[in-house]
Amino acid sequence: MMNLTDSTLLKKIKSGDRPAFMLLYERYWDSLYSFVFVRTKDKEISEELLQNLWIKILENTDTIQTDESESAKGYLIRHLHYRILDYYNSLKKTSPTLSIDEFTSPEEVEITDTEYFEILEENEISSLLLMIDKVVSQLPSTEQLVYDMRIRKNMSVNETAEALGISNKTVSNKLSKALGEIREQLSPEYKSSKKLISILVLMEILTKY
Repeated sequence: MMNLTDSTLLKKIKSGDRPAFMLLYERYWDSLYSFVFVRTKDKEISEELLQNLWIKILENTDTIQTDESESAKGYLIRHLHYRILDYYNSLKKTSPTLSIDEFTSPEEVEITDTEYFEILEENEISSLLLMIDKVVSQLPSTEQLVYDMRIRKNMSVNETAEALGISNKTVSNKLSKALGEIREQLSPEYKSSKKLISILVLMEILTKY
């Protein structure tokens, strides 16, 4: 799946393929975050703009355009560029003079908060997922089942509730408890990584779709 084009990933995302969404997220998180942060100098605003973009990808996949090479990066950058302008307009402040075309790669942006911009290698993601699986295996049986159906099997709240004979509200509550426990049990080196925490936040976003 790693070699799939953005266009193909977007089609999969539209059909409810969560691994495709996570792959697109991993593909662009660093460059998109750096693009926003270098212009806003504000972590919370950067996170908010990025989270809104990922939600847009989930809710309105058809609106995400790709170029002739089937890449969505140009569209995503343009979208964020205008959201940054909206942000400054809302504050009645002048936006930075740095244009959309002057953006450099993440490696060329001077970053002082190295912990925040921790770059994850593929094996680190694998370690995180193994840790999550271990935590899930220790949860009460109903929470395990809810997590498995909602996150791994991509089942809806209604489908999960019907399969387990519980209410939709109980499904949501059990999943929230499971995700909370995962966060609580993350080892210290992962707790210090905002990027890994953001993956868990995205998992919660995904549970709504």
